[in-house]
Amino acid sequence: MATLKGAMRSYGAAVRRMEREQQRQARESAKRFKEQQKLQEIENAQQAVLDWENYVDTIQSLHKNCTEPIDWQQIENTEKPNEPKKENKNEVVAKNRLDNFKPSFFDKIFGSTQKKINRLTELVEKAKSKDKTEFDLGYKQYLDELNNWKELQEINAGINKNEAKYYKKALQYFNPFSDIGELGTQISFNFNENHIDVDLHVNSLEVIPDYELKQTSTGKLSKKNMPKSRFNELYQDHICSASMRIAREVFAYLPVDYARINALSKLVNTKTGHLEEQPILSVIFPPETIDSLNLETIDPSDSMQNFVHNMSFSKTKGFSIIEKVELGKE
Repeated sequence: MATLKGAMRSYGAAVRRMEREQQRQARESAKRFKEQQKLQEIENAQQAVLDWENYVDTIQSLHKNCTEPIDWQQIENTEKPNEPKKENKNEVVAKNRLDNFKPSFFDKIFGSTQKKINRLTELVEKAKSKDKTEFDLGYKQYLDELNNWKELQEINAGINKNEAKYYKKALQYFNPFSDIGELGTQISFNFNENHIDVDLHVNSLEVIPDYELKQTSTGKLSKKNMPKSRFNELYQDHICSASMRIAREVFAYLPVDYARINALSKLVNTKTGHLEEQPILSVIFPPETIDSLNLETIDPSDSMQNFVHNMSFSKTKGFSIIEKVELGKE
């Protein structure tokens, strides 16, 4: 009996040790899980803040990016595409096989000579068809290239003569504003001999986040309402940056003396009491002035002082309706 009790006590002690070990492992596992979860939350908060900062930087840095300038002289010197010549290389190979076909000993025994000749003859016809298909595709590509060449040569000749209608054709051909979502909702042009007048229907206030994201000292994500003054200043920078970007894109394609960019936004017209599309910024951009600026470091709003412009803005109220700056004051 003593032996049985001892065995039971020993077994019970072993079970308790195992239970304690399992509980210890469970506590450590839970602790590790909480630590991993905390680290993940910190990383998520860090990424959210980084994404927010990148977005805020992007909406006020649109002027920094631009299409590479078109080299119209290079376009003028581009040679006319060569018309492709008909080739029968596939037919030659297939016909070679037919002409050089020699029936084998077994072809003669089993009477398969004519069958093989017929097959080789069929392959010649297929080769002719393939040659024709390849030529047709090449000719279609040639016609496309020829039409593009002719169109560009015509546009280039018109631009050299400062003909406004070819300014329009150049922008239609290259279509640099096909996706203007980051710049505004719509854009329209009025072309003149030495300048271009552009109406940019800008993005609404919704493009600016009304909150700020920061990471606390403990790594948690903090979201607070953006101060009204900060919100308005960001929108001002966005509008000025988008306007300069439009001007830079114009100058990348066209050799005009200046571009007037008019930023239009929906505001309440105090004369009518209705929400109407009104100018909030009007700037005359000469290309040489833009080129003289360090676009990586300028403040888009402050940089407007380098140009003839009209803009009425306050940190508390934002933009007010203005008159378009008069052409001829550049």
